[in-house]
Amino acid sequence: MVPLRGSPQVPCFPQCVECVLQNQQSNGSWGLVQMDSSVNKDVLSSTLACVLALKRWNVGGEHIKRGLRFIGRNFSIVTNEQSVAPIGFNITFSGMLSLGMEMGLEFPVGQNELDRILHLREVELKRFVGDKSDGRKAYMAYVAEGLGNLLDWNQVMKFQRKNGSLFNSPSTTAAALIHNFDDKALQYLNLLVSKFGGSVYPTNIHCQISLVDSLENIGISQHFSSEIKRILDVAYSFWLQRDEEIMLDVAACAMAFRLLRMNGYDVSSDDLYHVDESTFHNSLQGYLNDTKSILELYKASKVSVSEKEFILDNIGYWSDRLLTEKSFSDRVQTTPIFQEVEYALKFPFYATVERIGHKRNIEHFDVCKII
Repeated sequence: MVPLRGSPQVPCFPQCVECVLQNQQSNGSWGLVQMDSSVNKDVLSSTLACVLALKRWNVGGEHIKRGLRFIGRNFSIVTNEQSVAPIGFNITFSGMLSLGMEMGLEFPVGQNELDRILHLREVELKRFVGDKSDGRKAYMAYVAEGLGNLLDWNQVMKFQRKNGSLFNSPSTTAAALIHNFDDKALQYLNLLVSKFGGSVYPTNIHCQISLVDSLENIGISQHFSSEIKRILDVAYSFWLQRDEEIMLDVAACAMAFRLLRMNGYDVSSDDLYHVDESTFHNSLQGYLNDTKSILELYKASKVSVSEKEFILDNIGYWSDRLLTEKSFSDRVQTTPIFQEVEYALKFPFYATVERIGHKRNIEHFDVCKII
C-alpha cells in the first residue's frame, strides 16, 4: 500500500505486490495455512489486507474476486466472540473494510452485516473515550492502520523506535509511512524487504527466543544446541545493550531474562528495574491486560538466585495476584492459555520433575504458537 515517494500510482515495494499475487491459497485466502484447516480472524485480516493492496495497485482482478468470495463465505467469523482475534481486530478489520468500500470493492455480504462490523470500531473507540493513559495512547498507535485519518499521525510517530519501526510491526510502520512520510520508517521497511524478501514475514528476537522456549519445554533442545546458543548469544548481546527490541516488550524482556539465566548467562535482575506494576499498567500489554505477558513476568520471578533479589520478589507478588484474579475469569477460562496459567501457579518450574513436565507440554503443545 506504500507508494513510491513522488509517484503515488507506483508501489514502493513491487516485490511485495508480486508476492501477494503468487501466494494466494486455493480457497482464495492469504496467510498461514492452519494445521486443522480452520479459518480464523487472523486469516481474514490477512486476506482483506492483500485484497486492498491489489486493488490499490489495480492488479490481480481474479485474485481480488477469489479473496472477496472467501471473505464473504467466512464473514460470520468476524463477529464470533469465541474466535481468537489479533490485537485490535475490531478496529483494524473494520478500518480495512471501510477503506475497501471507499475503493469501490463490493463485498458479497448483506449491508446489515457490514454495518454491524463497522459499528464495532465505533464501539471500541467510544469505550474509553476519556482514557488519557499512556497505555491507551500506545494501543491507539498500535492499531493505527485501522484508523487512518482519524488519528494525529504526529502523535503516533512518538512511538517510533530507534530502528525506525512502530512496535517492530511492518504493517503499522507501513501505515505510518502512508500517512506521514518518514525516512527512518522507510529505511526500516527497506531493510526488512532486502533481508527477508517479499514472501517471508520477518522474525524478531522475541519470536526466536519463543522458539527456544518451546524446544526446551518439550525436551528436544539438545538436538538444536548450536542454533539455540546462537539465538541466546544474540539475545544476551541485546540484553547488555538494553536494546529496545527486548526492553520495550514486557513479555520478550521477561522471557529473555528467564532463558538467559537458566542457560548460564550472567544477567542481573536489577536490569528489570523498569518493570513494576505501575509501568506495566501504562504499557501496551498492561492496557490490554495481556495474560501471556503477565505469565512471562511470573515465570521470570521464579528464577531468583538470591534472597536479595527484591525486584523479582515484587514482580512475583503482583504478577501472581493478577494471574490468580484472571484464573477466576470466565473469559480467560475459555482461552488456550488458561491451562498454562493454572499449571504455572500450582507447580513452579523448580517443583516439577523435568520429564513429567516435558510429557505434559507435549500433550498441550500448540504448533500455531511458533509458526
